[in-house]
Amino acid sequence: MKNREAQIVQIKNIILEMAKGNFNYRIPRSDQNNDTEAIAVLLNMLAQELQASYNPFVFNVPVTKLLTVNHYLFLISPNSEILSTNFDQYPTDVVRNQNFTKLLTLDSQQTFSRQLQTLRKTDKPSCSCKLQIITETGLLMPLDCTLFRLQYDTVTGNFLLVASRIQSLNPVIKKELILPKDYPVRKLEVLKNTADIQTIQKVEAYLREHTHAPISSLKTLGLRFGINEFKLKKGFKELYQTTVFRYHIKQRLHLAKQLIATTGDQLSGIALKTGFKSYPHFGEAFKKEFGVPPSFFKKNQN
Repeated sequence: MKNREAQIVQIKNIILEMAKGNFNYRIPRSDQNNDTEAIAVLLNMLAQELQASYNPFVFNVPVTKLLTVNHYLFLISPNSEILSTNFDQYPTDVVRNQNFTKLLTLDSQQTFSRQLQTLRKTDKPSCSCKLQIITETGLLMPLDCTLFRLQYDTVTGNFLLVASRIQSLNPVIKKELILPKDYPVRKLEVLKNTADIQTIQKVEAYLREHTHAPISSLKTLGLRFGINEFKLKKGFKELYQTTVFRYHIKQRLHLAKQLIATTGDQLSGIALKTGFKSYPHFGEAFKKEFGVPPSFFKKNQN
């Protein structure tokens, strides 16, 4: 009876999310064979179909489509305990020091364990996977994840999981959203097919997984992925609403912020580890991104 009541609550929650234009959640399946389970299956199928048809990179979709991209960071110990995170689906005191696998579905637990073993047994600095997190409301949140093995002085042996979620916002309710007047309206001009989109997504994954690797030029980066400089430049901006270089710098700055918060390393050392040629350049970029100098941020962590 309790399982049935819990599933009814999950059904209500997913309907509310879909009403907001958010088709990213799923209802966990059960081993029951009843009407409630049948409804859950149909709602999952509906959410999947709506998510696909609502994809802004497929032809004939409304140009008023709005997206938000959420990035979640998990600093994870060798025992899989969450040391620090910005994950907002649970209160911070609930997830901190909890085993990360407890947030995952059974299949995702196995996937995560395999990725950990891969990093421990090989020289790979990172690996990518898809995980499903169980939210506080009982719904499933699919995430595209990259797991990094950290090799910095005081965090050697720990792992950093970067999880991303693209959330659709229903244009029907956009008037209710508080958005800047110059909020960009998406119009596909460069990315005309699925292959182009997938190539740009591979570039984005490369930038996330190679935070410390400098980008010499767009031409060189384009050659790596078989795409010309124009399509890379315009297509990346079209897909992620920012330039390649700005995106890469932002990834490096967020990693630096995490290192400042969780390690005792010198700021100049962190600047070098995250690909900045000098501390003044790092300090200026950090302040521009987070509003305070790195020294001020570090001081307020104690």
